[in-house]
This record gives sequence, structure tokens and C-alpha cells, in this order.
Amino acid sequence: MGEKTADNSGTAALERVFAEGKASHAYLFLGSSPAKKEETVRRLAQLLLCTEKKGKPCLTCRSCRLFLRGNHPDFHLIAPEPDKIKLEQIREICRIAVYHPYLAENKVFFFTAFERMTEVAANAFLKTLEEPPPSVYFLALAENEEMVLPTVLSRMQRVYIARAHVRRDPETMATGTDPQAETVLPEEELLAAGDLYSLLRLAEAKEKQERAVVDEYLLSLAVFFHRRLRERVRACDSGERRYFHFLQAVGRARENLAANVNLRLLLEDLYLSFYETGGMERTNI
Repeated sequence: MGEKTADNSGTAALERVFAEGKASHAYLFLGSSPAKKEETVRRLAQLLLCTEKKGKPCLTCRSCRLFLRGNHPDFHLIAPEPDKIKLEQIREICRIAVYHPYLAENKVFFFTAFERMTEVAANAFLKTLEEPPPSVYFLALAENEEMVLPTVLSRMQRVYIARAHVRRDPETMATGTDPQAETVLPEEELLAAGDLYSLLRLAEAKEKQERAVVDEYLLSLAVFFHRRLRERVRACDSGERRYFHFLQAVGRARENLAANVNLRLLLEDLYLSFYETGGMERTNI
């Protein structure tokens, strides 16, 4: 199958393909930015599951609300257990893929580390990839496509996600000053550093732009917290509950955003939720 490289404009074009119902049934997302890849896949998945069909996720239908809360019945997350995607997991996927979607028109299977699939599991997955059930989509992330079985790789569309555009320091953006135009803080670096406050300031600085821009930052937060939650669950870390509450808070924020709640109040409420959960120091926004 084909290969594509997607920057911000390319990602928007890909979203249009999905929104118009012209997407292939299997995509492998590659590139050096894990957060950007996962953010892209989750947005495409939400497009496939939204029942309003407005060209972008409406964020208000029941399907969107369930997706934001992380418990959509037609969205299936497949991660290594603990370090490999095993035959038993693939058999279960193939079994449930043939069932009609419960709520949405489509069913989405999201693989977080596709290259970690065992060879036996990959071979078992081939037939389903070759003859996918109607309205079933397989979206997968991989760090190294060379580790994916060639026969599987040939049956998937490959999309190379370029790194996110650099952002200026959120403090200078918020105040309207920028003494060093080359001072950059990409959102993925803020996520990696766990710098939630800067992300909120960055979102606040965008308040006068489209609300969709703020939603992108909230989605980035959701991706970050979901990854951390997954890491804690695998490590049997007691801190998993904290990240679950973070995810819930971001989900509520996105619902409020869709309901046209004042952005300033929305961000302050989100920041307070983080503080009360013990995620960051209390600082005036």
C-alpha cells in the first residue's frame, strides 16, 4: 500500500479523507514524535466514531462523550502484555471484529506498539487485514517499521507523522512579548516534562483563536495522561488512580469546551482539578 508524510496540513487532509468515508481500513503511523502520532490517531478514531458526521468530532454526541471518557464500546486499545502483542490478543480482535458496532457506525482497533506483535500473532492477523469486516478500522503506531512483518506491512497504509511545529515560550505568548524568537518549547516537550502549567498557559494564549485550537491542546494532555496511566498500570504502580482522575478532568474540559463554556473559566477549573488531585503546585494563572 501507499506511503504518506503528514505535517499539520497533511494531517488535516487525512482528517478530511476519514470524514468523507474514503479511508483505508488499516494505517500504520510512523515518525519520531510518539505524542504527535498518538494525538493524530485518537483524533482520527474520534472522527470515525462521531455520529454527527460534521467533518470533525462534534464532542457532544453520546459517542464523542464516551470516547472522551475512555469507555467507548467500539474503540479497542491493544497494547503489549507486558512487552509483546500476543496470539491470544489477536485471536480476540479477530473474534470481535466481525460483530456489528454497538453505538457508532464504525469500530476502531488502536495498536500502541504494533512492531511488538509476535510473528505468530502477525500471521494470524493477516487474513483479517486482507478481508476486513465492513466498517472496521485498524490504526497502529510503530517506532520501527522494519520490525513489522513485511506481509503485514504491505497491507497497511503507512503515514509518516512529522514533528509538531515549534511553539514559542508560553509565558511570552501569553503576555504578548517575545524577546527571543528562537526560544521554543514544543508542546511534546512540555508533555514529556510533565509541564502542565505551561501547557495551560499556552492554551490560554490561544483564547482568541478558534476553540478547536484549545481542543488540540486538551487532546495532547489526554494523550499524555493516557500514556502515563498505561505505564503505571503495567508497573502495578499505585499512582494510576491519579492519572485516571487527570483523564477524567480533561474529558470534562473538552465537553465544556464543546458547550461553549468561557475558556478562561474552563482552564481555571481544569487547573484547579489538577491541583486538587495533587498533580502540580498551585500558582495563579
